Amino acid sequence: MGNTIEGLMSRTRVPAGFGRSFRAARGQYIAVADVEGGQTCDFWAFDARDFDHYLSPPYVIMHIWSLQPGQGHELVTNRRDPILTIVHDDVQRHDLLCPACDQNRYLLHFGVSGHRNCHDNFLEAMAEHGWGSKTVPNPFNIFMNTTVDPSGKVAIEKGLSRPGDRVILRAELDIVGAASACPMDLTPAGLKGITDVEILVGSDLAALKAAKSER
Repeated sequence: MGNTIEGLMSRTRVPAGFGRSFRAARGQYIAVADVEGGQTCDFWAFDARDFDHYLSPPYVIMHIWSLQPGQGHELVTNRRDPILTIVHDDVQRHDLLCPACDQNRYLLHFGVSGHRNCHDNFLEAMAEHGWGSKTVPNPFNIFMNTTVDPSGKVAIEKGLSRPGDRVILRAELDIVGAASACPMDLTPAGLKGITDVEILVGSDLAALKAAKSER
């Protein structure tokens, strides 16, 4: 898998509306690629040796003093330790505020029951790692276009990512991660349709920038 790309260790296709897990070693790069554009990817990263130590959006906000992470920003854990650094970002518009969508979100806000959701996608993806029924942490919502107006009102807008756009992160710890191609199709973030994302892990930054997704 991925043997035509120099330095590529793994390539994980995350199907539209579902989740997958992956691993990365400290110093490797993780590319999150939007295959068709406009697709939010809920993203989690855990210390591979301690799942109680994980990427924490609230702590990131206080670390970078911004609601908008982008290229060059160091992302930290719930213990304020560096876990990822954004080394390449085609979009510069992501979300640190919103929790993963869950069944109650669809039922309470849209009257829809049984909808696929990122909360359950995470549990499915992390089952192989023995996650069980523990609480799902808040994700880093890559490619999600969330705005906050001067009054403090939050809105979810249409995503700005284009086909092939990617965010590349350098792992500062050995990581077990999870990604969900968010099934939300009832807000502007997903009205164009739910599509796949790809997670590429490798040692060659230039190769991950240049790697093409199969559409």
